[in-house]
Amino acid sequence: MRRGSLIVFTGIDGSGKTTQAKLLVDSLNRDGLCVSYVWNRWEPFFLRPLIKKWKHNATKPTADNEPAGLSSDFNRIKYKKRKLLDNPFLRWLWLISFFVDYGVQVFVKVRLRLLRKCPVISDRTFYDSVIDQAVNLGKNRDWLLNSLDSFWMKFLFPKPDMVIYIDCPEEIAFSRKMDERTPNIEYLIERRELYLALAGKYNWVKLDGTLPIDEIAVQVKGKVYKKLGM
Repeated sequence: MRRGSLIVFTGIDGSGKTTQAKLLVDSLNRDGLCVSYVWNRWEPFFLRPLIKKWKHNATKPTADNEPAGLSSDFNRIKYKKRKLLDNPFLRWLWLISFFVDYGVQVFVKVRLRLLRKCPVISDRTFYDSVIDQAVNLGKNRDWLLNSLDSFWMKFLFPKPDMVIYIDCPEEIAFSRKMDERTPNIEYLIERRELYLALAGKYNWVKLDGTLPIDEIAVQVKGKVYKKLGM
């Protein structure tokens, strides 16, 4: 296997991806292998000012047509985001902007590192960000998920040599990750459903995130070292 291999960790927030990715990097470094670690979740760059302004406006309660249950800023933003993306023109405009913005980031963070012919350990990958966007699209999500095998998706994002999916029940993951990125357990439930579907479709390496950290690390090391021919 070529040394410029891409090993990615994926799964819901709180499943243990970052911990296992960093343990793997430490192990490979100790064994004398040149390796790069990259945190590869999409963070808006070109779109950041626009998104920040829109979220600020979206948190303001609107008039009487706003449904009940939108007392939190998160629920209000979620509702208004889905309503906005129901418009086909705005949906396409948003997705094109997202893919361009994220594609540039992946080129800098991942593709350039792969040119060094060293393994790249990616904490999250485009699968995670596409799942986030699919959740935002609500009933329009299937098209986006089915596009993962399209030519343009493969052009924008390098295909991983190994995907390690760490699965974890939402209740446990939520207890580990109570921050602004994980506002409630429903956030994790919506995403885990899609992770499980993609893990089965693409035959990802699936590990039990409820096991002790050291036990998971041993499993990760065994599978990755075998893939790298070590």
